[in-house]
Amino acid sequence: MKSLTASLLSAQRSASAAPYVRARFADYDGYARRLRLVQHYAGSEPVNFHAACIAPDGSLVRARLDGTTLYVSRVAAPGPGSTFSSWTSLETGIASTGGIALCVRSTEVRLFFLAAGNVNIRERISTDNGASWAAAATIVSTGGAKTEIAAAASDGSGGSSGDVLLVWSEGAVVYRSRYVSPTWGARTAATPTFASVTGLAVAYLLDWQVIVTGTQVTTAHPRVYGVRYGDGVNQATDTWGTPREVTGAAFGSDVSFAAPSVAYESGAWRLFFAESYAGDVAYTRLQWSTLALAHDFNEEQWREPVAFDYAGAKGAAVAVAASRVWLCSAETVWSSALPAFAELDASDAVLEARVAVDGGGGKVELELEASLWGPSGEGLLQRGARLQLTPGYRTSAGAEVAAPYSYWVESVELVTGGRPHVLVKARDGWSLLERWRARRQFVWAAGVKTVSQLLLFLTARAGCEFASDGTSTPLTTLQPAFTVHAGESGLTAVRRLLAMVEDLARWDGATLVSLLTAAGDASTYAAGVAHAVLEARYAGGGPDVNRVRVVGVTGVYGEAVDFGDAEASGERIAQVLDLNLDTSGEVADRAAAVLRKAAIAAELGELRLFGVHAGVELWDVVDVTDAQAGLSASKRRVTGYAWSFRGKDGRYEIELTLGAV
Repeated sequence: MKSLTASLLSAQRSASAAPYVRARFADYDGYARRLRLVQHYAGSEPVNFHAACIAPDGSLVRARLDGTTLYVSRVAAPGPGSTFSSWTSLETGIASTGGIALCVRSTEVRLFFLAAGNVNIRERISTDNGASWAAAATIVSTGGAKTEIAAAASDGSGGSSGDVLLVWSEGAVVYRSRYVSPTWGARTAATPTFASVTGLAVAYLLDWQVIVTGTQVTTAHPRVYGVRYGDGVNQATDTWGTPREVTGAAFGSDVSFAAPSVAYESGAWRLFFAESYAGDVAYTRLQWSTLALAHDFNEEQWREPVAFDYAGAKGAAVAVAASRVWLCSAETVWSSALPAFAELDASDAVLEARVAVDGGGGKVELELEASLWGPSGEGLLQRGARLQLTPGYRTSAGAEVAAPYSYWVESVELVTGGRPHVLVKARDGWSLLERWRARRQFVWAAGVKTVSQLLLFLTARAGCEFASDGTSTPLTTLQPAFTVHAGESGLTAVRRLLAMVEDLARWDGATLVSLLTAAGDASTYAAGVAHAVLEARYAGGGPDVNRVRVVGVTGVYGEAVDFGDAEASGERIAQVLDLNLDTSGEVADRAAAVLRKAAIAAELGELRLFGVHAGVELWDVVDVTDAQAGLSASKRRVTGYAWSFRGKDGRYEIELTLGAV
């Protein structure tokens, strides 16, 4: 149950409390704020290596390569109406096939490029936000020919402040040099090895977070990797972590990845890279992905990459300002406003609301005043937006609700006639999983990942997260062989994983939360005494399954039986074959899990309460008191709930579906 204040708890039990429904829309795609990138400039500059950053004063500083000439641009107060076509020639006679990089160190902007011959890496520094640049200095003069370059400075959030990590490629090897004022360190090869390197990007938060595009050593599969370089926080200082896949393709598929760029804003990492296909219908297309800011590049928590309408082979550089995200290629500039968690509060416009939630998911139909149709709700009241719809009451403390319930808008309709209104239909986080379809087959051999780790991976691909509120042993120890087939939805794959364990699941915002329930769980709420029951229906039905037989590998067998129900109503058997199970303990756990879930799902009745229970959650345990049914504080589990609100007469109704504890 969600936490309720004393005044809200008192109000929902009162016959005279004034209902209140909070309805707020925000432009969130899963856990991350949605970027709506708008193109501001499309010039004739040739597609080539480029870089971008936000200077300390907020200027947008860009650099690009044109032949053997390095150009720079500075827009002092960048906005949608700015001029982005002004370039200054900064350096001539440099390498024509080498990367360039920009980074900000304290009050400096640092620009890195390759001298002619592609061996020496040179640097120019600006102390006035890109308005002028000091003479070039060579900082790396050893090693072979270099191609890709990336750099980032530590910002004080981790183990150091003001150090700069410069990474580059020499053939298939990644090298690095670390600047610790006032000198650059030695050229040192990275410990992760690759068959080829086609792109590098780096950003800093706690440690350096590095993106590598290229191919694997053993299989030559094209891949995009995230890997940490340590600053002593989550990775030991000056050591490399293990590369973790962001996305990939198969060897021989004619797919390749290149030109990554990565940055973070207050809610998520933002990654852009180029994907190319060299088949009969060849293409190059920019892709983007996100990673929740709570994670780092040592975790396989990246969202499934999504196509963006740009075809430049050198990708696009991302730079984050205080209120805007900029995306720049050599010849194009886009940006997206990044307001501080902007919301459309439609609470005062709610006419009616209908919500239904059960183990299959949650659905909403919300009717709003017709005045919200069009410009007043533009940008937030639209398909794909997040709706936080939360029941509550007006109390002495004001309009009160519990922590929000979140849904994602599937449609917005204008209904005209005698009662014009806007009709919004939305669903909970299961819809985010349902709309994700595997672009390719994912295969894990037995012993590689636990069920919980697989759930973490799959929810992340859909832009969601996974957490646990108590766990069964199999959730964190069973490491099944598991395949997600190309075209399979995240919903189907996650349901298959949850079927392997006793744990139940519900949504908290964009986070799928697993719960381990037990028959001895304490009640979180009482119905029938302080909170009146208007009407009830009690069922005497039993579970659909009362005997479970589980077969694992050869010779491993287990079962669980509800003998009382089998004797009362006959045997109802479920048979499970799972070759992931190779011990007597594992088959016993599976049998018990299937039997327990069947018992919880057995409908024991419904309660219609006076008013609304403003903090109810799926799988809560409630005490039911009903003298007519002979029940006194009898425990039941909430297997579903539905509430409705009619603003015209201020009427609330809520119905709880009950199962066994």
